[in-house]
Amino acid sequence: MERLIYEYMLAIGLKPQSMGYKYIYDLINMSLSGLDILPLKQNGYKYLSDRYHKTQWSIDKNIQNCISKAWLEGDIEYLYKEFGNTIDMEKGKPTAKQLIMHIRDKILMKIC
Repeated sequence: MERLIYEYMLAIGLKPQSMGYKYIYDLINMSLSGLDILPLKQNGYKYLSDRYHKTQWSIDKNIQNCISKAWLEGDIEYLYKEFGNTIDMEKGKPTAKQLIMHIRDKILMKIC
């Protein structure tokens, strides 16, 4: 399952060297393991904050930067094909919650 998460995140352009990458990966993995990470800012980011000794604000900012970088540098046609209906039309990219839940759902479809 971890390999599927890693491969899908790479395919959509999320870069492992980005600080937010590890946070997104961990949130997806936690969700697939049955942990309730929603709402992200109250549950998911709290888990990460305790784990990495970072503020929830910095975790959120790093995740947003990772997503933005993927949308700026990635294959836009592929991203819109994958995330078409989950993209926030005002921002032109999915929110952190939309991205994490979409990836989780994609992984669940592959393992079931």
